Amino acid sequence: MTTTGRFLVIFFVALLQFVATESTNQKCRSKSGSYVKEEFKLQACARCYSFITQSRDVTFHPSHPFLVVMNNQTKFPQWTILIPDTENSTWAEKICRTTSTEMCFLWKKCCEDAVSCCERQLTLGAQENGTCPRTWDGYGCWDDTTPGTTVYISCPSFLQYAISSRYAEKQCMDDGTWFVRGNNTKEQNFEWTDYTKCLHKESLLVTVYLGLACNVASIALLIPAIGIFLLYRSLRRQHRIRLHINFFAALFMSDLVDILWDVLVTHDRLMTTDSNSSWQIQYVDACKVLAYLKIYFSCTTYVWMFCEGFYLHRLISNAFKPPKSLIFLYAIGWGFPLAYSGLYGILRLIYDNEICWVKSSGELQWIIFAPNLCCLVVNLFFLCNILRILLTQLQSHPNEPSNFRRALKATFVLIPLFGVQLFVSIYRLPAGSSGGPEYEKFSVCVLNSQGFFVALIFCFFNGEVREESTKYNVITHVKRTCTRLKLMRMPAETSRGHTTATSVNFVNHGPDSHESENGTTLYESPRPSPGPGKKVYNTMELNERKYPYIPLAARKQSSPTEI
Repeated sequence: MTTTGRFLVIFFVALLQFVATESTNQKCRSKSGSYVKEEFKLQACARCYSFITQSRDVTFHPSHPFLVVMNNQTKFPQWTILIPDTENSTWAEKICRTTSTEMCFLWKKCCEDAVSCCERQLTLGAQENGTCPRTWDGYGCWDDTTPGTTVYISCPSFLQYAISSRYAEKQCMDDGTWFVRGNNTKEQNFEWTDYTKCLHKESLLVTVYLGLACNVASIALLIPAIGIFLLYRSLRRQHRIRLHINFFAALFMSDLVDILWDVLVTHDRLMTTDSNSSWQIQYVDACKVLAYLKIYFSCTTYVWMFCEGFYLHRLISNAFKPPKSLIFLYAIGWGFPLAYSGLYGILRLIYDNEICWVKSSGELQWIIFAPNLCCLVVNLFFLCNILRILLTQLQSHPNEPSNFRRALKATFVLIPLFGVQLFVSIYRLPAGSSGGPEYEKFSVCVLNSQGFFVALIFCFFNGEVREESTKYNVITHVKRTCTRLKLMRMPAETSRGHTTATSVNFVNHGPDSHESENGTTLYESPRPSPGPGKKVYNTMELNERKYPYIPLAARKQSSPTEI
C-alpha cells in the first residue's frame, strides 16, 4: 500500500473515531446541568421519584444519579443506595417496593417523559444562537425559544392537583436565558417554570362545585320529567315521547356518573394530602370502570340527540308520517356509542393505560370526538332543513295548525341548547390568553346543565304535558274516588231499580235518569240530579278506558260514537 493510501486509511479511521466520540458525548440538558444520555436518564428518574412521591424516606442524592434510603421506615436499611433505572427490572422492582403500585406507575411515566425529552433534544440538531436552550425542567420538556417570549405546555398528569387542560408557562429572557428565581434557603438560583395555573386548588374546587350543582339540578328535573312521560299513557305511546324518555335517560346517567367522578376522583384528589391514600390510587380498577362509563354515557347523549334530529327531520319531511318502529333508533342510540367507546377503551388499555385515564390520550381521543362531532354536524343539517320546510309551509299556509309553530320553536331551541354544548367541550382558548379559568367555569356550567334545560323545555313547558297534568291532577283523582265510594254505598234496593244497564230497554227511564249519547244508561237516582257533571265524568272515564291512545284534542272534537 502506498504512503498516500495509508494516510487516507488513517484519516478515515480517525474521522470515524471522532464522529463516534462526538455522538457518545452528546448531552441532554436539564435545569440541574447537562449530562450524557444514560446519566441524564438516571438523574431525571431520581428527581422524578422525589417530586412525585414527596417521600421523606427515600430521596435523590444531590450530586450523584441514585436514590438514598434515609431511615428504617422502608423495607431497606438506612443509607441503602437504589439505582433509578426503569429498564433494569431488578432495580425498578426494588424502588417500586418503597411506594404504592400506582405511584410507581407515575414515576415510570415521568421517567419515560424525561427520556423522550432527551431524545428530542438530540434529534433537533444544533441549538440556534441566541435562543434559550432546550431543556427538561423536571416536569416538562421545552424546546429552543426565541428571546423575549413566553412558551406554554400542557400540565403533566403526574402532578398532584394538576389538570391537563391547563397550561404551564416558561419565560425566555431578552438575553437568551431562562427566567431564574432565587432560593433563599440554599442561596442559589434555579431556572423556574410557572406551574401555578396547574396547581390552583381553590379555583379547581370552585369549578368542581359548579359542575356538581349543575348536575344535581339536572337530575332533579330529569327524574320527574321521565316519570311524567311514563305516567300518562297518551304520552308514552307517542314515538316522539319515547325518544324523549331515552334521551332523558342518557342525560340522567351521564349526569349521575359525572357526579360520582367529581366526588370520588376530582374532589378526592384535591382534598387528599397523601396521594397514596386517594380513591383513584386505592381503587384503580373501579376508577377505570368509572372513567369508561363517563365516556360511554357522554357519547350516548350526542347520539340520542342525533336520533331526535333524525326522527323530527323524517317526520317533517314526510308530511308528519311517523316511522312504524323505533327499534332501529334504539339500537343506534345505545349500541353505536357502545361500539366506538368500547374500541377506545380497548386501545386505551393497550397503549395508554395510565392511572384512572385522567389525562388525555392524544390522538386516541379522536375515536370519541369524531363520532360526536359527526352527530352534531348531521343533526345541525337536519335542523336547518326542518327550518326550511316549516318556514315554507307557514308562508304558503298561514292558517296551519299550531303544531308547525311548536315544532319550529322546538327546532330553534335545539340549536343553541345542543350545538353550543359540543363546541364548548372541544374548544380550548389559546395558551396564554386571558380569561382561561373563567371560560373553563362557563364550559362546565353549559355542559352539565343541559339536562336541566332539556327537561324544562320539552317536559315542564310542553303544552301536551300541561294538558294531561290538568286532566289527571290530584283533585280529579279525589273526585273519582269519592264518586266510586258513593256508588258502592247505595242501598241494595236502590241499586236493583237504578243501576247502570247494558241494554237500552232494561230500565224504565224517568225524569232523573242520565243516558249517554250512545243510549247506555249511566246512572239513575231517586234523588234530584247532581247536575250534568257526573254524566260528563262517566262518559270521559268510559272513553279513557276504551281509547287511551286517542289524543285529548281529538276526543273533545268527536262524540263517543265517532271515536
